Amino acid sequence: MAASSLLRALTRRRGCATSGAFNHYQHHLSSPFSTTSAAAAAASAGARDEAGKGFPGLGPTTKGEKARVVVLGTGWAGARVMKDLDTDGYDVVCVSPRNHMVFTPLLASTCVGTLEFRSVAEPLARIQPAMSKSPGSHFLLARCTGVDPDAHTIDCETVTDGQKDALEPWKFKVAYDKLVFACGSEALTFGIRGVTEHAIFLREVHHAQEIRRRLLLNLMLSEVPGISEDEKRKLLHCVVVGGGPTGVEFSGELSDFIMRDVKQRYAHVKDYIHVTLIEANEILSSFDVRLRQYATNQLIKSGVRLVRGIVKDVQPNKLILDNGEEVPYGLLVWSTGVGASPFVKSLPFPKSPDGRIGVDEWLRVPSVRDVYAIGDCSGFLESTGKEVLPALAQVAERQGKYLAQQLNSFMKAGGGHANSEATVDVGPPFVYKHLGSMATVGRHKALVDLRQSKESKGISIAGFVSFIIWRSAYLTRVVSWRNRFYVAINWLTTLLFGRDISRI
Repeated sequence: MAASSLLRALTRRRGCATSGAFNHYQHHLSSPFSTTSAAAAAASAGARDEAGKGFPGLGPTTKGEKARVVVLGTGWAGARVMKDLDTDGYDVVCVSPRNHMVFTPLLASTCVGTLEFRSVAEPLARIQPAMSKSPGSHFLLARCTGVDPDAHTIDCETVTDGQKDALEPWKFKVAYDKLVFACGSEALTFGIRGVTEHAIFLREVHHAQEIRRRLLLNLMLSEVPGISEDEKRKLLHCVVVGGGPTGVEFSGELSDFIMRDVKQRYAHVKDYIHVTLIEANEILSSFDVRLRQYATNQLIKSGVRLVRGIVKDVQPNKLILDNGEEVPYGLLVWSTGVGASPFVKSLPFPKSPDGRIGVDEWLRVPSVRDVYAIGDCSGFLESTGKEVLPALAQVAERQGKYLAQQLNSFMKAGGGHANSEATVDVGPPFVYKHLGSMATVGRHKALVDLRQSKESKGISIAGFVSFIIWRSAYLTRVVSWRNRFYVAINWLTTLLFGRDISRI
């Protein structure tokens, strides 16, 4: 359905130049299946060059057509804005290296088999059905490499992930009426040598898959005859750097996995595996002091060793702390916060104090028309007098919901097309109200902090009741009923039969 819709869009004529570009582009689509003609391969390369100059099916819209909203990214912000956009008045085009949204609060649970990976991956076509049904709405597996605000176009390059026998990446352009930057952020490494090469981040499904494979591989290798005691201890030492919610939740899940599953099924090495959590300051620094102390006590009870220190260097099998201590590891997970990506830093827009795309109170990029930024890649400009909001899922989702409402109101008032927004009322500015924070610490215990800020007063509870609240809240926030069912069944299966320890 999606392929046929895209083909119909590609075949729309938009003048002689576009039609000629499409003829080459269509030849490019068929040429990969011919392996006998070098001429076909050359024509394919030429077609990509020609398509990049024009707009094969994605050129500028006219007043008689739907306006086009281009969204860069499929995270919390991008998924929410696409979900709520009125596709009766807009065509939606998403450009992203992944075709799904990741439900990040439950990602740590997939690393140890509490949940299956598909339970936290929400296909984009289920979030916005128009992607697979509407002739003018598409998902494009690509990265945005540049933007021309004056021409209302973006430059893109396809993503092939280095797959064998895949097409070589090619470039193309997409015209937009409204452009939404929701391209997220990247993990902070603070310039520490060796982090990118040797540590695993916990931000995507493939990160969780890599952690799971590495963990189970180390467990199985530790039982093979011929390995020394020291090598076994190093191989089964799991080190987590970063004491924020992600680091603490992963440490709690991992310790729970060791206590409940590893010690039963890997009895020969149960005394060798242990977890170390390294944090420069205090864990869960945004939570209430009482909750931080509770989390510390629970992690220690679960066998997690807490170390206060700063990592100075990461080597293949060990890391060096600022006091000179060497910490050997078999698995290193890095979770020290996020910052602006190189792509965001390269954009020719004003930046917020922390380097993100600067926006005004209506989430617009004020230096250009019809461009917006939401989620982790955006931050209020200093001139607004507002603080930059934290990189949280609830911030991104709330911004996506607000922006979708704004764009829908523009469309209904006749301001959906490019350069027409000035004729409509922009409505009230975006206001964020913090709903609270939650984190699980393993052993069926969790923290719930409902204060609106670190300085304010409010409800803060910990323990088993908090764990029930944590699970209930996130189960209701999972986007589709299909995935809610998956999550509930996974939790029940784990409770009754334990976690799956197959290395697939």
